[in-house]
Amino acid sequence: METLLIRTLPVMEKHTKLKLNPTYSYARIYKTGDILHRHKDRFSCEISTTLNLGGDPWPIHLEPKKNVGIPNGKKITVSSNNKGISINLKPGDMLVYKGMELEHWREEFQGDNCAQVFLHYNDQRSKDADKNIYDKRKHLGLPSWFKR
Repeated sequence: METLLIRTLPVMEKHTKLKLNPTYSYARIYKTGDILHRHKDRFSCEISTTLNLGGDPWPIHLEPKKNVGIPNGKKITVSSNNKGISINLKPGDMLVYKGMELEHWREEFQGDNCAQVFLHYNDQRSKDADKNIYDKRKHLGLPSWFKR
């Protein structure tokens, strides 16, 4: 997944209009009953993406108090209610959001499985972004527990 993190960097910079430092990536296959509790992310997830690889639909919810950018032309279901803004990504769709600022969550998963890839970056202008490249690992490919 870290190859995808680097290969997606120019696309992310183009769409966010920011110079970014890559921090880390991971993939997960969610199963029936999984829940992603309401939260905000740590600094390494300042600029975050979730990429739907396939499986059963499982919307991500975002707090309604912040602006959410949805690319034109995408077939993404968006609705707002007291449970926040619900975004249902189709396979191949990727949502970009500010993970530290925007509360996000997923309700209990009712399907069989749902595969997601998460890519995370820092804005190069952010304080200490230069010290957080690769989530403080010496280089990509090292386990998350390996820090400088």
